[in-house]
Amino acid sequence: MRRVKYDHYYYDFKKKENVTETGEGNFHQFGTNYEEFETGVGNYSSAIVERDDGTVINIPAENIQFLDKPDF
Repeated sequence: MRRVKYDHYYYDFKKKENVTETGEGNFHQFGTNYEEFETGVGNYSSAIVERDDGTVINIPAENIQFLDKPDF
């Protein structure tokens, strides 16, 4: 697994406000996610990241930065 730095933007329904979270975690793999619009559904690439506390987030792929070089 590779270490990544991430920016996670989401809406907190309890606080009724937008939240910006920045942190580091372990990248697992790329995936897909979607967002619904009035005209239909839009798909986008996402990154599955495990935070240091063990929780997993699925965020847009452009919101991660790899911190190491791959060992190919």
